[in-house]
Amino acid sequence: METVLFLAVVKAGTASQLIKAAKAVGAPGGTVIRAEGTISSRLAHALGFHDSKREVVLIAVDKSLEGRLHQELNDKLKLNRKGKGVLFSFDISSFQGSKQINSPFDESQVEASDSQLMTVIVDRQMGDQVVEVSREAGARGATILHGRGTGVHETGKVFNFPIELEKEIVVMVIPSALVQEISDKIITETDLCKPGRGILFTVPVNSKRGLVPPKPADEASS
Repeated sequence: METVLFLAVVKAGTASQLIKAAKAVGAPGGTVIRAEGTISSRLAHALGFHDSKREVVLIAVDKSLEGRLHQELNDKLKLNRKGKGVLFSFDISSFQGSKQINSPFDESQVEASDSQLMTVIVDRQMGDQVVEVSREAGARGATILHGRGTGVHETGKVFNFPIELEKEIVVMVIPSALVQEISDKIITETDLCKPGRGILFTVPVNSKRGLVPPKPADEASS
C-alpha cells in the first residue's frame, strides 16, 4: 500500500475539527502536537498567523485518498483564507503505530535512495529509549527534539514550531537496509503498536552531507 502523510498547522482548538473531517473521507485518525509559532512578525502577518498558539496534525492515509482529502480539508477549514492554517502532504516509505494504517518498509519499493529519514513521535521521556534500542539495531545516532535546551525557555522545533514537553520527536538518518530491523526493534521494545503510544514513519533521503561512515575495524585499530 502506498501511503502519504498529511501535515497541517492550524489554530489551537481546530485539530479535532480537522481530524473529524479527515475521518469522514476515510482517514483512521491523527496525531496532534501543540505548538507555538516562532516565525517573524512580518511573515506571520503575511500568512495571517496573528496569534502564536498552533496545533500540528499528522495524518497518514492511503495515497488513493490524497486528492480527495486535500479538497475536503480545504473546504471544511477554509484553508484558502488568510490565517486559517497550512496543509501539505508528502510520500513516505513506511508508517507504523496505527492499527488502521500499517505500512511496513519495503526496500524493493524505494527507488534510488540508500538512506531514510526515520521519525518517531513518542510520549515524554521515551525518546532516550528509542535512541538506545535504535543503536542496538545498528543506528549510529539520533536527535531528540524536546524541551532540553540550554536555556530554560528553549525547546526543540519541527518546521520552525517548538514542540511542547509532553511529546518527544526522535529523528535519525539510517541506511535503507537497516530500516525494517530498527523499526521492529523500536516497536517491540516500546510497545509502539499499542494505541496512543506513538507513531513511526520514514521518508527517502535524496542526498546527505556530514554523515561520515564508520571506519572498518582494522583501520580503527591501526
